[in-house]
Amino acid sequence: MKYFLLFGMMLSTLLSAELSPRSIIQAGGNVQQIALVDGKIIAGTSVGTLEMYKLSDATKLSKIEFPNIKDFTGDEVAPKIFSVDMIDNTLLAVVQASSGARELYLVEEGKPKVLIDAHANLFISKAKFVDKNHILVALLSNELLLWDVKNKKEIYRIQPNPSHFSDFALNENRTMVASSCESGEITLFEALSGKIIKVLKGGNVDNVYKVDFKKDVVLCAGQDRRGIVYNVQNGSYERFDGSFLIYAGALSPSLKWGAFAFNEQNDIVLFDLVTKNKAHTLKGQRSTLNTIVFASEKELVSSSDDQFIMIWRLP
Repeated sequence: MKYFLLFGMMLSTLLSAELSPRSIIQAGGNVQQIALVDGKIIAGTSVGTLEMYKLSDATKLSKIEFPNIKDFTGDEVAPKIFSVDMIDNTLLAVVQASSGARELYLVEEGKPKVLIDAHANLFISKAKFVDKNHILVALLSNELLLWDVKNKKEIYRIQPNPSHFSDFALNENRTMVASSCESGEITLFEALSGKIIKVLKGGNVDNVYKVDFKKDVVLCAGQDRRGIVYNVQNGSYERFDGSFLIYAGALSPSLKWGAFAFNEQNDIVLFDLVTKNKAHTLKGQRSTLNTIVFASEKELVSSSDDQFIMIWRLP
């Protein structure tokens, strides 16, 4: 019996061991945000580059450089790339423009094309493809609009909450959106119509920095040091308390794992969402985490406010 007990203890220790990254990518500048699409990591940086890497071996596939802009003092600086996405090999980027403005770009065959320019006076925070011809655009004012690429016009605009915008996530088939803000509430709405379906609340009492949305589950990473996982159907939630502000989080594809940036050391902690137990601690990210995304149940990618993107493999 004692051998079975010893084996169980050794297995538990192995499965909950501290893990180091499988690969580390050094981008051209501080990473603002990453996306993971079709086995490719897309990164927007603080030095005006949109970079793409192969997930399997971390090799660089491409780099697009946006021209310098003029800041408020008139000096030339590289633009920050605030948001990135891709569909059918077409890239999408929210790019800093002169004097604090922002622009929305499509990049096809390596050639950037402006969709929404600085003269529109839209302070865009984030943009994602709903489909090839529709883009969901979030403004700092917490207005979300659907942009028709072909007809170059706005289809709808809603303000889910009067509080300052934080983040949004589309579900896997891009039909529904979960949007977060400083109030701590999560608004669910239809991507193509803008119709608000439900508001999730009670889990967070302050700003929700990041959200993830898979199946009928929404994960929230909160300024209140709470990692919240909501059941969309009934509004119930599980709470995971961190020791520091939780800047990022993600759900694995099958909802086995919930990952949170969990402490001041920038560790990523993985929880088993069935047992609610801590399963793995991922150590190595050197600055404040800004994005965590799962590639599969065994692999995930993270980035922080520095040049390093890390690829992790679970045992």
